[in-house]
Amino acid sequence: PLNEVRWLSPHFAVNALIQNYDVLVDCCAVEVNEDNVAKYCLKKLTDPQYHIALTVLDDILGELSKLCQTFQRSCLSTIEAYRYAKAKIAKFRSQYLGEKVYWSEKVKQQMASFDNTVNTRGVLHFISELCEHLDCRFPENELQEWSVFDIEALFPVKLDYGYGTENVIKLVGKYQAVLNLPTDGSISEHICKQYTDYKFIIVEKIKAGEIKTFADMVTYHENLAQFVDICATFQASSANCKCGFSLTNQIKTKSRNRLEVNHMDQLIRVKYYLAANGDINLDKIYHHWTTDKYRREK
Repeated sequence: PLNEVRWLSPHFAVNALIQNYDVLVDCCAVEVNEDNVAKYCLKKLTDPQYHIALTVLDDILGELSKLCQTFQRSCLSTIEAYRYAKAKIAKFRSQYLGEKVYWSEKVKQQMASFDNTVNTRGVLHFISELCEHLDCRFPENELQEWSVFDIEALFPVKLDYGYGTENVIKLVGKYQAVLNLPTDGSISEHICKQYTDYKFIIVEKIKAGEIKTFADMVTYHENLAQFVDICATFQASSANCKCGFSLTNQIKTKSRNRLEVNHMDQLIRVKYYLAANGDINLDKIYHHWTTDKYRREK
């Protein structure tokens, strides 16, 4: 699919190179005397260190591709995406940057074929730089304030009564003007009381199995609900938005370029419903269309 090519093309390219490695070596060997590029490529392809590095890169890009696919999930909250990213970073560090390096079976086989004489210091340095880069992209305390709505953080063995109060106060101060909240200190105290009730209710719902995703963490507290809505608005992926634009382009073609907003909205809803394996009774729709009062008056 086109969306996979855009997201995962680096891994696909390296994986294709790995799968056709022997063929490329033979091809470059044939043209080595006629083409300087082939001569350079043959030198690199026959270098054990380059071969090992490429195989490790294939493993790393494969892991990052899976992370990208996770980020494309519908209704993925920012908190969930952040946890997935931090888990992947921790996995890389544990696998490659600890006291013992846990190579994949492919890498082990190649190292054995080269009598384990390949210097992997450069590869490990690359992985270390990658982890540092990902740490910069996902700072440790980036979502600290929003952890008050984190399902896993709200369900420890023994929930602390004062958990999250400081972060709620910070959120109130940050979004006070946006939400038109009163400027006196009473609103912070009021919302903190709401949050105290809210977190214990959420814990009981988690115990009962009523909460599976962030979408289930609704609240009847009016002021606190605004912050839950803000947290839910920050989607980790723009995949749904891109799908919406693609669907719009499929519907509004050159031959149907005069569709108005309401009509477009209805067609997109129908398309989404059909894509979700929904069933539409065309006879019922036609009957409603022919008997609609607004249409009969026209």
